[in-house]
Amino acid sequence: MVKFGERILLMKSKSFDDAVDEALKMTPTAGRQVGQPSDETPISFGSLGGLKEVKQQLREIFLWQNKYSKLYVKCGLRIGGGAILYGPSGCGKSLCMRAVATESKLPVISIKGPELLSKYIGASEQNVRSVFERARAAKPCLVVFDEFDALVPKRGHDSTGVTDRVVNQFLTELDGVDSSNDGIYVIASTNRIDLIDEALLRPGRFDHKVFVGFPLENDRKEILEILTRELTVEENVDFDELAKMTENWTCAELRGLVLNANFKAMDEQGSDSVLKMSHLLAAVSESHPKQPKTKVTSHEPASRVTLA
Repeated sequence: MVKFGERILLMKSKSFDDAVDEALKMTPTAGRQVGQPSDETPISFGSLGGLKEVKQQLREIFLWQNKYSKLYVKCGLRIGGGAILYGPSGCGKSLCMRAVATESKLPVISIKGPELLSKYIGASEQNVRSVFERARAAKPCLVVFDEFDALVPKRGHDSTGVTDRVVNQFLTELDGVDSSNDGIYVIASTNRIDLIDEALLRPGRFDHKVFVGFPLENDRKEILEILTRELTVEENVDFDELAKMTENWTCAELRGLVLNANFKAMDEQGSDSVLKMSHLLAAVSESHPKQPKTKVTSHEPASRVTLA
């Protein structure tokens, strides 16, 4: 499935190339928000709670290059490149990529990793080539890969050799992006960066590795406030206390908490319900986050871009 603008192109009777070709015919004009699925509203960095450091890194990696492109060229810096977001499931990696797609205002090709894999010999590699060929035709362009580890696992473990050839094709394409300096931006996400072939992670391919971990206490408070801002909330709701009670909860689990609490309020009061602290506390007591109650940190420092 290739997502572009406000349409979703399903690859049923069409070939992968036809789907990408049709997507790129809808290249938006400058300033239009692109790359958002049809059933989801565009997301900006301002609408994401927490993740302050992550959002700043993504601004530096993707937005500054457009805003200060002349300065980048003058300083001999490459326009384009890649970043990979990694960390526990449910912590906001996909939302961050959607925010980059919205705020970059670039044409976007969005791919879920397994969609490029084919049972036919040579087809998977051709699908990878097609993505980058179309991206170069639409440059400057943002290419988004979700579930990246499913597409480019470490070589030598696939008896068929399909994923090994896909990894090799990715290396070729990313090296081409690097050498041609042609304004193609690549962002990918994975829950398991340790499963990805190490050759893809070296500088010049995915230059930036950004860890997206569990939200901190202040982040959780901000997330809960954003998730409830469209609801009618009783004044005595203590978001500070709720943030303390939800240590090591993911963004997705906090969203589920608010949804559960809102259902309780509606069940009790009807459609004109007021969300109370009691509803939220009841939802907390019933929720059992899947993530372990241990501190999760990055195993390597995230890359930064700085301009003196």
